Amino acid sequence: MKNIANSVHIGELIAVSKVFHLNPLQMINLLENDVMEVFETKEDFLEKYGERDVYSELEDWCELNNGKVFTKQK
Repeated sequence: MKNIANSVHIGELIAVSKVFHLNPLQMINLLENDVMEVFETKEDFLEKYGERDVYSELEDWCELNNGKVFTKQK
């Protein structure tokens, strides 16, 4: 089990959970099971996925105003 507390704040979980229509506990489970990823910066996200109009491997993604990017795999 990963310790996601080092990379994600509860406020970020609450904000992103509303975008993905999940509750924070579901978000934690998805993060622990690598279904969801957190990138510290948009540049980190773009380094992995590239800059495109459509990310077919992702169900959805969300960029917070602090620069973190959350992704959810299909």
